[in-house]
Amino acid sequence: MADSRSGLDAYDPQSLLNSQPVIITVIDPVTHKAVFQNSKSLTKFGDISSQFCHEKVAGCPAPCKFCKMPEAVKHNMPTASEVLLPYSEECLLFQWAPVTTSSGAVHVVETITDITALKQQQVRSEQLVKRLSDANRELLHTNDQLRDQSSRDGLTKLFNHSHFQQTLVHMCAQSTRSLNPLSLLFIDLDNFKSINDTYGHIAGDQVLKEMGWLLDSQQSPGRSLARASDVPARYGGEEFALILPDTSMNGALSAAERVRHRVTTLPLLPELAILANPPLSLTCSIGVASFPLHASSASGLVSAADAAVYAAKRAGKNCVRMANPVSPTPLVGS
Repeated sequence: MADSRSGLDAYDPQSLLNSQPVIITVIDPVTHKAVFQNSKSLTKFGDISSQFCHEKVAGCPAPCKFCKMPEAVKHNMPTASEVLLPYSEECLLFQWAPVTTSSGAVHVVETITDITALKQQQVRSEQLVKRLSDANRELLHTNDQLRDQSSRDGLTKLFNHSHFQQTLVHMCAQSTRSLNPLSLLFIDLDNFKSINDTYGHIAGDQVLKEMGWLLDSQQSPGRSLARASDVPARYGGEEFALILPDTSMNGALSAAERVRHRVTTLPLLPELAILANPPLSLTCSIGVASFPLHASSASGLVSAADAAVYAAKRAGKNCVRMANPVSPTPLVGS
């Protein structure tokens, strides 16, 4: 093979093909027999000029299913297939490229490259990516859990005081924008100190836990009085809060009455059987306030609901009281 540029050396085609690190076999696509093999091909398969290529190369009695040599000839363009050898971890890349001989016949140059190490590395990389993805997903889940735990009361699993305050500010702003009503219940267990004094703090803690189940739809689907959109919280001690979005004053009063009644039935639970000996009535006082009827801000709504709770206490406990409507701001000069 001579270079057309003068003064440069000529190369022997056989030497060029033998220098390649891949198996090169030139095949007659009509007879499926080899017409040329480089040294790598001879070392791997021996002389296969008298045999069908599929018999010696792949051990197939008929043209291999993975063979794309006919496509290469038909479309006059290179084709390729990755082949995982049966009963082996060896993976080979077969490539076929059509070439026209000086006599006008079409042969196919078949190259075989061992890509086993590359595929193994690819598998290891994919496994590493998956492990990293799983670890990242687990980390995100852990962060979500930590974030949730930081906003929850450890005993009742309800939202804590800090999260309640932040949420109420957000929901009041949302109510202002949407013009939808928002209501707040303050629930204070009556005579809770007597429960701790009579039955011990373990019984008192169990009462608080049952209040958590009663107010939180996530903890007790089908058992809770709250809707999924409601936000229950432990405000402090034996006092609880329930934010009711899209709820008018009348709807909030109805919800408060349901809570009040259900609290009286808590001693019937097996978990609170200790309260039955001697019998103890469990009741609560509830204050109801609606935004913006009873307040123009989140802090004002808390104050209004808190004042309504004290009104319920003064009225004899075990009852619901509504906050006083906010006084309209007088006009300047009136």
